[in-house]
Amino acid sequence: MTMKADHILLTKMRARLTRHGVREGARVLVGFSGGADSVSLLHALATLLGADRVEAIHINHMLRGEESERDERFCRAFCEKHGISFSAHRVDIPTLSGGTAIEETARNARYALYETVAETERCPFIALAHHAGDNLETMLFCLCRGAGLAGMSGIPPVRPLGTRTVIRPLIDCTREEILSYLRENALPHITDSSNTDEQYTRNFIRSQVIPALLRVNPRAEENAVHTAEAASLAAAHLISDARVLLAPYPRAEAPLAVLRPLDGALLYTVLNELYRDAGGTTLPRAQSEAIVSLLKEEKKGHAVDLTGGISARIDGDTLRLQYRATSAPTLQAASHLYRGRNEPTHGILVFVGETPPDALVARAHFTATAYIPERSLDTLLLRPRENGEHYRLRGMTRSLKKLLSGRSVREKSRPLLCDGEGILWHPSLPPADRAASTGGVPVVYLEYEQQ
Repeated sequence: MTMKADHILLTKMRARLTRHGVREGARVLVGFSGGADSVSLLHALATLLGADRVEAIHINHMLRGEESERDERFCRAFCEKHGISFSAHRVDIPTLSGGTAIEETARNARYALYETVAETERCPFIALAHHAGDNLETMLFCLCRGAGLAGMSGIPPVRPLGTRTVIRPLIDCTREEILSYLRENALPHITDSSNTDEQYTRNFIRSQVIPALLRVNPRAEENAVHTAEAASLAAAHLISDARVLLAPYPRAEAPLAVLRPLDGALLYTVLNELYRDAGGTTLPRAQSEAIVSLLKEEKKGHAVDLTGGISARIDGDTLRLQYRATSAPTLQAASHLYRGRNEPTHGILVFVGETPPDALVARAHFTATAYIPERSLDTLLLRPRENGEHYRLRGMTRSLKKLLSGRSVREKSRPLLCDGEGILWHPSLPPADRAASTGGVPVVYLEYEQQ
């Protein structure tokens, strides 16, 4: 009797799991939205690893009203039917974001929850449902923005997240293969209505550009995966060369005599590594070119201000990149806070319910402590200050503008600690009356210069 062959999606996923080091018996936390991609991922992982080795997590961002509630109900029912352990978490993204940087706020909240739940459930792996079409979409998006090798590396198939590892077992699978798997297994799924709004660039690329490319070459999605892997290998090679070149010198600096002979991709990679050493993430191309112009000018003492509160300066015969201690760290968007260590942006650390290590406190150029009610932990966030805000302090409702009158720019620009009920604390001031100076859950706010 001839046995039915595995669906191509299972074959590709099995190969990816082997490459990611996911062995038999490993536990995997799966991000589960209920859409076609995550349904196929969850079902396939349960098939390959066993339902008892899979833990589904659904995050309700509370952005789409009843549709968000529908999604949560669907995911819970799906997991109950298939015998898969399930947990749902609600994060009030409209409140956390304050109406700005919604996507970034939602992403940060998701990943923080993934890491926390993976640790609680003892899952070394966190599986997300990005597929070959998503990878091509990301590459096209980065190409339009003028990306280098890093952007053309697409979505990383595997990357660390704290002590856990994020894996993307569907990264080799096309959209059509996913839909075919759903049809073959009679699996239902739901659709996020926001994914059809073509005012968003990614949605436009997904619905208009990728179908056109698939008419040019039906294997465009799969070919993009191979191109992304080649770009990633090239980027890794350049980073390795850059690290070797920078190894003899102090962190975040290099002699001009070493930098000036460099050109092309290696020079930009070296500058990006110096920027990372100074506490940045990815150096924008325009700012790389500004540093190159600085190198060519040969004017000592001249500097370029970079994103993230970092500056590049010619100091004698050396280029130094460093965090500008004279300017306050700037929080661009709201960031959800959890128990333990939080780093919402470069230059700011917040410890919730924990005492920071002495070494960090010694490095900090500003520290302050407040105590908050236990109930605030579910909606705790740090966000930028806005005009016209106030809170109740010492029995009186006072505007922050008046309370901060006469303070330095650094003191005024510090972000606010809030919960779902409003402001708890401005770190330059005493905490609001509904917080406290003693008792409750301690929150320690630090501003520091990263070494």
